[in-house]
Amino acid sequence: MNNAPNKRVLIVGVGGLGTHMVHEALERGAQVSVLVRNPAKLEASIDVETLGRLHKIFVGDATDPAALDGAMQDIDVVLSGNGAHKKMASEMAQAVHRNHVDKLCWPAGGTNLMSEDALTPAYLAHAGAGFNAEAIYKAHQACIDAIRETGINYVILCPGRMTSAGYRSPDVRSSVRINRPVGMSLSYEDAAWVMLEAAFTDGWDRELVGASTPR
Repeated sequence: MNNAPNKRVLIVGVGGLGTHMVHEALERGAQVSVLVRNPAKLEASIDVETLGRLHKIFVGDATDPAALDGAMQDIDVVLSGNGAHKKMASEMAQAVHRNHVDKLCWPAGGTNLMSEDALTPAYLAHAGAGFNAEAIYKAHQACIDAIRETGINYVILCPGRMTSAGYRSPDVRSSVRINRPVGMSLSYEDAAWVMLEAAFTDGWDRELVGASTPR
């Protein structure tokens, strides 16, 4: 796959990350559809002009096979705005498989990458850091395992804490690493760039990807 325009993408969940992925995908010339549970929240988070540029708006639950099948017709890539939800990861991955979608891009957690020695799970480095890194690791790993078990093509972005910075970094690509931690903070804007780059290229297929936003 490449960055050619008119790639057909479905974005599932249009919250913080999902909203930025919508803008990033449209900027790249993709044909963008969304699946949301609450259309009122979609209208509150995305301006009228951007809503008008969406190809289709599907209303349904991302754990419902029928809703997923309906939304994934004629779709090339599915991107999730939600993570740490095993049932959703499993149902979405199975729907991607059933509907012959090229790829699923999923956000997990930075704790699921490997430390620099390539042997030690990164979550072990955060023991005693004030948050339960092991529990976060296990919640995200369950999603990663569910996706892998289906045999589909995927890219999993494993960021640290995500918040909006109000801008995209000028060179997000320079921070990207495969299966290694980069930093514990990634902006929604930069995460959206990584997710769409993963969607439209094949260099990170079946990999866990780390990225960070410079402070």
